[in-house]
Amino acid sequence: MTTTRILQLTDLHVFKDPATRLKGIPTFELLNDVVEFIRSSGETFDYVVVTGDHTHDELPESYSAVRSVLNPWIDRLFQVPGNHDDRAVLRSVFGDRIAGEGDDRVNFSFQAGPWLCLGLDTHLPGAVSGLIDASQVDWARRQLADSDAQMVGLFFHHPPVDLGSPWIDAIGLTGKELLQSWFAEEPRVRLVCCGHVHHEFRTMLGHAEIMTTPSTGIQFSPVGNAPTFVASPPGYRVIELHDTGYTTRVVCLPDVRFSPVLN
Repeated sequence: MTTTRILQLTDLHVFKDPATRLKGIPTFELLNDVVEFIRSSGETFDYVVVTGDHTHDELPESYSAVRSVLNPWIDRLFQVPGNHDDRAVLRSVFGDRIAGEGDDRVNFSFQAGPWLCLGLDTHLPGAVSGLIDASQVDWARRQLADSDAQMVGLFFHHPPVDLGSPWIDAIGLTGKELLQSWFAEEPRVRLVCCGHVHHEFRTMLGHAEIMTTPSTGIQFSPVGNAPTFVASPPGYRVIELHDTGYTTRVVCLPDVRFSPVLN
């Protein structure tokens, strides 16, 4: 049995000044902690996928800082943007990893054994919420039609379902019903990995398991009607794709080093 191992990182929120804190959380420092923890664990990965919000300020210096931290995996790195990203700036720093030009949509596609892994772009310029349109679903359908894949894994920023959280669902994904319809009719879509919500969540939709992953920096609570930040450790997701399915787990760092400032 062949196994492909994927590391998912999400919601890095790095600033130009590495000392800048987001609600009291030093995002760059914690990103370094996460990467060092992973490397010291001895785990290795065939692919590393970042599902958006590389930066918080969308500046070239911030993306360069992210690239420097992720450099050990640069040859296997795949990315999609989040709401706190700028496609053109992201592409200017990671141009050797991202096809296209300027503000073109950022997608990716790679095959891992019987699996086809696709990256979709839910970035909506100027908005916190996301957008998926028919052209992207059509692109994904064509990618699948052109492959011999038996199973599909999708990676994008905004989850394609409501979480039952008033404040998080209010900044969710417009057009998610397009993906939901595709999942209902396409049993090969098995795994959907997202970010945006800064905590772990799982549900099923058709044959697809929808999951979100903790941030490498600040963590959210889905409770309440207004943004809520919690003192939880940063984390990441490990995905193993097999010939007949997959396994996945979230790993969080053992300690809470910083607590969010709530004002």
